[in-house]
Amino acid sequence: MTDSFNTYFPSTAAAYCYQLWQQYKFTFRVVRPRRTRLGDFRVLPHNQTQITVNANLNPYAFLITYVHEVAHAAVNSHYKRRVQPHGKAWKTAFQRLMQPIMTDAVFPETILEPLQQYMANPAATTYANPALMMALRQLDVIEMAATGESKILLSHVPEGKLFEFAKKTYLRGTLRRTRVVCKEMSSGRSYAILAHAWVEMK
Repeated sequence: MTDSFNTYFPSTAAAYCYQLWQQYKFTFRVVRPRRTRLGDFRVLPHNQTQITVNANLNPYAFLITYVHEVAHAAVNSHYKRRVQPHGKAWKTAFQRLMQPIMTDAVFPETILEPLQQYMANPAATTYANPALMMALRQLDVIEMAATGESKILLSHVPEGKLFEFAKKTYLRGTLRRTRVVCKEMSSGRSYAILAHAWVEMK
């Protein structure tokens, strides 16, 4: 378990994230990329809880997503009744849990500034804040340039064009807030994929 914390998080936040795992006692899994989410929180049978985060996120996006999901765990442990998933209780928990790591010792200044703006009133997804999204994606661009990868954001794919994502071919459809409705060609099914997912043109 400690390997995951040392591998995926910024080194200056790994101990804090491990502490949160110990405090809220959830199962933590790093999973392969999903079409529609960066991470999730689930209540399992016998009141066990689980948090998953996509393995392909850069360390800062991984950290923000992880704490976002831990905030759900904190709300779940505090309230006996069901509350609005991204309502006031979650926002307050998320802000409280992020506060100790909102420093330039953890985040580069280019990310910290838009992150502070986002955390003033956090939304259900970080990609609802364009400035924060672009700051996080800029790191991905640098990394891909270093490895020779040639991917683009789904939001930059023209509507009606084919692209590849997670080894499947899709037809780009219409944008709905932070996701794009796309048709998977082999099955004919439609999926809502994050607009800022990395894809490859066909």
